[in-house]
Amino acid sequence: MIERLHRICAVMAVLMAVSVLAPKWDTGAAGSESRPRTTAPGGRPDLVELIKDLSPVVVYISIEKHMLQQSSSEPPPLFRPRYGWTDDRSRDRERYQMDSLGSGFIYDAEGLIVTNAHVVEGATKILVTLTSGKVCPATVIAAHPTVDLALLKIKPPHGLRKAQLGDSSKVQVGEWVLVLGNPFGLVMSATQGIVSAKGRFLGLGPADDFLQTDASINPGNSGGPLFNMAGEVIGVNTAIIGPGKGIGFSIPAKYVRELVEEPAKMKRPVRGWLGIYVEDMTTEQARALGMSEPRGTYVDEVLKAAPAYNAGLKRGDLILDAASEQIRSGRHLSRIVAASKPGDLVKMTVLRQGKAYTLDVVIGKAPE
Repeated sequence: MIERLHRICAVMAVLMAVSVLAPKWDTGAAGSESRPRTTAPGGRPDLVELIKDLSPVVVYISIEKHMLQQSSSEPPPLFRPRYGWTDDRSRDRERYQMDSLGSGFIYDAEGLIVTNAHVVEGATKILVTLTSGKVCPATVIAAHPTVDLALLKIKPPHGLRKAQLGDSSKVQVGEWVLVLGNPFGLVMSATQGIVSAKGRFLGLGPADDFLQTDASINPGNSGGPLFNMAGEVIGVNTAIIGPGKGIGFSIPAKYVRELVEEPAKMKRPVRGWLGIYVEDMTTEQARALGMSEPRGTYVDEVLKAAPAYNAGLKRGDLILDAASEQIRSGRHLSRIVAASKPGDLVKMTVLRQGKAYTLDVVIGKAPE
């Protein structure tokens, strides 16, 4: 089971003071040029100076939630000692407060902060702690729950050092990576590893396209940066597998650009929608069609009045090509559609009862 990193034990009530790991930092843009990669004897990366250099762009996020819950019995023991319990006769709605911890990084010197949407979801109060020790109230100005990203805004108390975004499309399996964040409230912890895989689908949403790493990620690392050895942010740490050890997942940096650079910046990015359920081809089905290996994806169901329905797609169609790309799987098709805008015309090649057809599909708007 995939566990979101914001499920943090509620007994962690004391926020640790932020230690300043890099006293010398500038107040301008962070590295308009890529930092040189450094290696120690034996070929392993030398992280000492890199960590000192990057620490000022990482922030510590804490939130408060005020929640109402219907209950006619005693509360869970987890909340009773800390917040008390009102033995109100009506007792129809009881109120308590929850704290949560996370990480983030400075997007620009004006005070924009990137983190996970789930870190700040439902927050009534958000505090961002900088490496200088300054604590700043923050507001959410943009959110993209589909890919679990949020953009916060603080009023800078001094000049800020911003992170440099890298090109996540050029990331290679085997690259060394660095994680900086606040796991379990242990402020400015650093872990190191490699990119273990790319394009991981975890079932969290149609746009799943995670980078997998063996750099240790834990509750509290949510929303923090995954750096390459050039000091560039190539991912945003967001998920772990419960029973897995040393397996973590990061959102590629390309989605950060999408969130921030949308023309309607303060609104949720709009994604394309087709309105079908699909099922990938098996090896046996591929052989029956004379294919050397499975390719494309079968239409299992078409929703009525959806874009696919209007374009004439039918159950049993094998979608082979879309937007001039050979479809490898249902996930591949999902990414193509999600990256399209409502109103875009996408040409598809489908195999139906042994005959190939070309369909023009007008992409719709993904439902909320």
